[in-house]
Amino acid sequence: MKRFVWLTLLAGSSVAQPLIDPPLGDRTFPYVTYGEVWTGTPAVVKDATVPYLLIVYGTSEDPEVVAIAGKVAFYLGQWTEDIGFTAEDVRQSRIPPLLVSDKRLKELSYQNLIVVGTNNDIVKELGLSFEKPTIKVLQKDGKNIMVVGGANKEQVLQAGGYLADVRLNFKAGAYKTFFAFVTLRGLIEKGEFASALSLIRSPMGLSACGKNMALAGPMVAQWGEDLKAVVRRRNNILYNELPKAIEAGDKEKAISLFKDAMFTCYQCHQGINVPQVRKFKPLESVHAKHQLIAESFGLVKVVGGQKSCIACHAGQTAQRGY
Repeated sequence: MKRFVWLTLLAGSSVAQPLIDPPLGDRTFPYVTYGEVWTGTPAVVKDATVPYLLIVYGTSEDPEVVAIAGKVAFYLGQWTEDIGFTAEDVRQSRIPPLLVSDKRLKELSYQNLIVVGTNNDIVKELGLSFEKPTIKVLQKDGKNIMVVGGANKEQVLQAGGYLADVRLNFKAGAYKTFFAFVTLRGLIEKGEFASALSLIRSPMGLSACGKNMALAGPMVAQWGEDLKAVVRRRNNILYNELPKAIEAGDKEKAISLFKDAMFTCYQCHQGINVPQVRKFKPLESVHAKHQLIAESFGLVKVVGGQKSCIACHAGQTAQRGY
């Protein structure tokens, strides 16, 4: 009954979930990749998070729909670290595009698309029509295409609002938190306690999970007490017990608490002693960056010619993979 009331209250809002076709397609879409940026400067970065798509709107589209496309671009920007340009790109006045019209798209090369709205050439070419707010994912000519559609403007705005305010907003918080969590383990290992404490408190670090906690609040309210207890335990460790251990410079206790927190993540993601919360397999191409972070701190050892990740994956969290 509570779930019905909540969904009724959400109807028509930007956080109400539209039809996702196929199910979970919005969670596994390749939104980002890693690439070299700022080449030609001393600060070149080899593995920055950059967009792996273009966002498209129709030249005759309603301005409100174009605005929602802009909001999708904003939240994608929250996740990425740069649009992916070099010093030479600046000299040539060719900063990579992100938000483009359907007419301009014909001049560009791309790998993946998010098409916002139905009044555009792409939807016409695909022969798509919609009866309700929808996020549809399909493949054509080796490219992944996500279409944000609906039977009318209001439904398109609802679907686009969900993609921006919920899905991409959540992804941005989740990956910032995840990679910061791995970085935290490295900082503790190196005894960099001031940096570790700063990372926990930073909105770009572990406190980025505030996005996810706020967005997931209504869903968590419907969970059983077993799952709620895991969430409370995790939050108490990360934002109370662990900072105290770090402030005290207690490396051994901090590592132990880190492992305890990691196990609570395993419980929800993999369904250990509680119902499994994450119902999809993350993209390995995106998720695997945490291994590079761990390696940069010397947490990954080579044993018998193979990489060993036991600094994090041992005991209750021995399982690796996705």
